[in-house]
Amino acid sequence: MSEFKRNMMDILNNESFANSRYSYMAVEKLVLVMLADYIGKQNKEFISEPFAGDGRYRFDGLAPDGFDDYQGKTAIEIKFFRHPRISTSIIYDTIGRATVHSNDIENLIFILLSPEPISSTNRIMEKITENQNFKIHIWDINDFEKIVNSNPKLYSETLANLNSIILRDTISNSVKKSEIRVKNSKRNQYIRDLQREYTSDNVVLFLGAGASKDANIATWDDLISKLFVALINKVIEKENKRITKAESEKIVETLVKQEDSSPLLQARLLRRGLETDFEDLIRRILYKDAKATSDLLKELAQLCVPNRGKIGIQAIVNYNFDDLVEKNLKRLRVKYHSIYAEGMIPNNDEVGIYHVHGFIPQDKGDYKNLAKSLLVFSEEGYHKLLLEPYNWANISQLNYLINNCCVFIGLSMTDPNLRRLLEVAAQKQRDGEQSCKHYAIMKKQKIDGSNDSEGLANFENVNASLQESLYEELGVNIIWIDEFSEIPEILKMIKDGTEDAGGTIA
Repeated sequence: MSEFKRNMMDILNNESFANSRYSYMAVEKLVLVMLADYIGKQNKEFISEPFAGDGRYRFDGLAPDGFDDYQGKTAIEIKFFRHPRISTSIIYDTIGRATVHSNDIENLIFILLSPEPISSTNRIMEKITENQNFKIHIWDINDFEKIVNSNPKLYSETLANLNSIILRDTISNSVKKSEIRVKNSKRNQYIRDLQREYTSDNVVLFLGAGASKDANIATWDDLISKLFVALINKVIEKENKRITKAESEKIVETLVKQEDSSPLLQARLLRRGLETDFEDLIRRILYKDAKATSDLLKELAQLCVPNRGKIGIQAIVNYNFDDLVEKNLKRLRVKYHSIYAEGMIPNNDEVGIYHVHGFIPQDKGDYKNLAKSLLVFSEEGYHKLLLEPYNWANISQLNYLINNCCVFIGLSMTDPNLRRLLEVAAQKQRDGEQSCKHYAIMKKQKIDGSNDSEGLANFENVNASLQESLYEELGVNIIWIDEFSEIPEILKMIKDGTEDAGGTIA
């Protein structure tokens, strides 16, 4: 057996390859480097990850002038399989998309890499119809080995330095592209993809604190600060002491800024000190300045209104304690079921709203058995989620992350339990399925002065690209925004399937 085949066998049979999107990216980069060298020696151009004709589909590679005996524009798709028996649906799906979105390629080459030659190649070719306007070609590991043998030194060097090559290319590509072009081309494509998922009744919303922010729901910092004030007043009253408002504020500022006290540990202290008053105090603080709705909540609710003959949103996973989503659905007469304890199941005509960190509605009389709600406001509650993989909240989230297209709104994506669940879901994907199917709407980190500094602007793009690579490993695409006010318009476009007046989704 050749060194190349031994390498490929080791890589494809390795568990870490099957469980990591980064590993797929690394080996794909190896293939693209070898193709670029091979085709370049024929004085012909090779482009990695070009868009198809209408910009809605991205091939792995493209030889605009062909190469070898392939005449005309030749697209290349790379697929990896851990065994020679493959799921042919992946091939057919790719052919279908290429047929719809590309009307100017002459050839489409599939490079199917597995430890042994693919056993179903003939069956695949027999089932391919003549509906596409290009020729289909299939390479297996033997065919690609010929490319490797054309420059074995380059192959060995690339294999040994894949990590640094990927990092270098990520930075290089970010610097070369303008911010607007990168942002718009990807964002436009992602919104089109979400429109398709939405019309297929396949979208689940994951909502964080940012979803309620514009409705003036108290932030975590506000909750912590005001709960400390309540705790201090309780202690002072119990000791029959006096304290001024200024002194109280100074004590709270000191407690909140303690270096050795994490927010979760602070919350644990508060829960212990306030005892039975804890949840009622949270409720009072949470809704003190709250509004019933906001532009974002209105558009989230509209997404849940099913279009004719459709379901709409499959479910909502809500990390927030408040019931503003419920209020906005009620206003539109959308049936819903708040889920906050084990055994609660929505009916088929109801949108399930899963309060996986706990539920504190403004009027507790509207709901039963709220005491069973898991309140992940302190260390003990959070540890319960981390230590109980079969907890109803974890199972519910994991089910949607594995089976649906999930959209994260108002979440920082740093929650360790969520990232753990995303990692598990990514590992459960079908062998050979490499696509990111989830989307997070996130505000791009800006550096003061970047609008007037090319160097700072380039760094912003590099930073964004590195974040995208990290989230891709978890199966998540990032839809970048400059301001949170853009989110309602994005949701409206997903709902209506519309584009802006210029014909391009902004």
